[in-house]
Amino acid sequence: MTATLARQDPDVIVGDDAATAESAAVGRQGPRVPSAILGSPMLVASAAVGSLVIGLSYRFSSQGRPAELYYLVFWAGLLTALLPVVARLTASNTRPTTRFLALALFGVVTLMPKILRNPTGPLYHDEYAHWREAVDVTSSGRLFQPNATIPIVEFFPGTSALTTTTESFGGLSPWSAGLLVVIALHVLGLFGVYVLGDALLSSPRAGAVAAAVYGINPSAIYFDTQYAYESLAVNFFLWALALTTLAKRADSARTRRAYSTAAVLAGAACVVTHHLTTIFLIVALLVVTATGVVRARLGRRRQPPDVAAPDTMRPWWVTLVCTTVIAVAWVMTCARPTLDYLSPYLGSAVGQLKSMSQNSGQGGRQLLAANVEPEWERLLTAAAPVVVLCCFIAAAALIRRTPITLDSPTWGMIVFGCGYFVSLPFILAPSGAEGARRSWGFTYVGVALVVALVAVHWPSDRPHWAGRSLAAPLQMTLLVTLVIGNVGGGLNDPYRFPGPFRWGTDTNSASAETRSVAEELGKIVGRSRVVTDAYTALELAAYGGLVVAAPSVGFPAWDLTQRDADPSPELARMLTYSDYDYLVVDIRMAQEAPFNGHNFGQNDPLLGHATPMANLTRLDHVPWAWRVMSTEHLRVYRLDLGAIARERG
Repeated sequence: MTATLARQDPDVIVGDDAATAESAAVGRQGPRVPSAILGSPMLVASAAVGSLVIGLSYRFSSQGRPAELYYLVFWAGLLTALLPVVARLTASNTRPTTRFLALALFGVVTLMPKILRNPTGPLYHDEYAHWREAVDVTSSGRLFQPNATIPIVEFFPGTSALTTTTESFGGLSPWSAGLLVVIALHVLGLFGVYVLGDALLSSPRAGAVAAAVYGINPSAIYFDTQYAYESLAVNFFLWALALTTLAKRADSARTRRAYSTAAVLAGAACVVTHHLTTIFLIVALLVVTATGVVRARLGRRRQPPDVAAPDTMRPWWVTLVCTTVIAVAWVMTCARPTLDYLSPYLGSAVGQLKSMSQNSGQGGRQLLAANVEPEWERLLTAAAPVVVLCCFIAAAALIRRTPITLDSPTWGMIVFGCGYFVSLPFILAPSGAEGARRSWGFTYVGVALVVALVAVHWPSDRPHWAGRSLAAPLQMTLLVTLVIGNVGGGLNDPYRFPGPFRWGTDTNSASAETRSVAEELGKIVGRSRVVTDAYTALELAAYGGLVVAAPSVGFPAWDLTQRDADPSPELARMLTYSDYDYLVVDIRMAQEAPFNGHNFGQNDPLLGHATPMANLTRLDHVPWAWRVMSTEHLRVYRLDLGAIARERG
């Protein structure tokens, strides 16, 4: 077999006419789906039925039914909605128009679990911050509004700008406008992966497979479909790569300049929307350009032209240099706190991994701890990286044993995809787990290209023991493993499923009672500064517009409730001089241990334990606090720590 994975391009060895024809035949191989069975009406019907079943699983979970039940119902619904669409999307006999429609429907289906989770308002931690930012931008008419929940959001106004613009055009609420922006960009982002796969692997079906695999990455179905800046920026990231690829393959200088300009604009949109996505975009561009340089030098030592000349990588260099310059200029002029915000995470994660290795793994995280996830989903979660590894091994065998030639950008994206494996150990480090999960939404682009390469160009008669009758079931099994395993490895149960009130979760600790207190307190005291726990803080900041303290080792505001003594003079001075005039206490923090393990962040002195009720009841008898508002579970105190602050420390 001879296969060439590029159209007429100086970066690759283009085979003769016979080889190219055979390559096209190889690209067309794959499952053929009868249109009568999986036509558009059937796809829409299966998506609708699956969505209803997903909603039923949420109903079961909110009623406190057994986890095994609502997990089974959820997966029955999602797979019913997803698998027929993927089959039509990736079939070899699917027409271009039908494939585009199937891809759009696939985007909607992968959005459905998150939309049904909280369709009417914010619920995730980051959603509260961005919703409040959009509200403040709309009401003030100015960008760069201070944000109490995630302060760095102030310096990346792309999300709030798009939300406010959409709201002004459609007359929608900030939440509805934000949700519409997320939906539109999510679907467009999948088309970006399709374009990237089609251009790099020279096959529309390869583009479809790549889009389908990317659309089930661990971040896609819940994390990157929430209303937050990464959910928008990741799609700019995808289109910056896709447009740069199109620029490199353009036939004329004018077309090349147009694509390059669009790629730079996508990179600029990424810069002003999200810091971490910008970093991953620059890294991806660096990896691709570095791969081009290495292959060019190797090519000069061998027989040209098996490797591209340096100037053929010019569009990638243009996007890299322009995006880097824009990012540096933005950070230096508009977002100086970015480096201070990001620097602690990587250092802490590396330090924790080193400590774990020196202490035989002690001090790390227990994967899926305190989780009701069924055993079968846990097993598939562990199996998903193994499936990805097998695809990389298969791709290596395919490239080695068949005359397939990949160009520099394709090799670069595959190398970038290897970052997925680099991130896996960081899941075991408490400070590195969030960063590792966030990286998957980016590195999975390379993973998707590898899977597409294997799926589309693997010889149909290999292995010999797996004939055509076994190929489709095997592919379906691997797909189901990736879907279930990736979602299972993404977010925990309270983020994925509604449920009875559960103290100590960002989602299921939310209540109408807390929202009412937040709104009332905001009306009375305005943008006052408040000390409270990490969960009540979300609603106080979002619905009341209050400025909530961020306790730390250097600012132990948690001492007001986590100790049974008066605050130290030093803490009293910090609270007084910073105008923290109120303390809001939810007594449920004393009724059960927090699900997330803390009430005031990972440095909480009572980590893993409920707050003693005595610490809370004593607040009604101390001279430095008096109750000004109360409900069934919440108590609001006015603070007067002046006397303690004047004491000698």
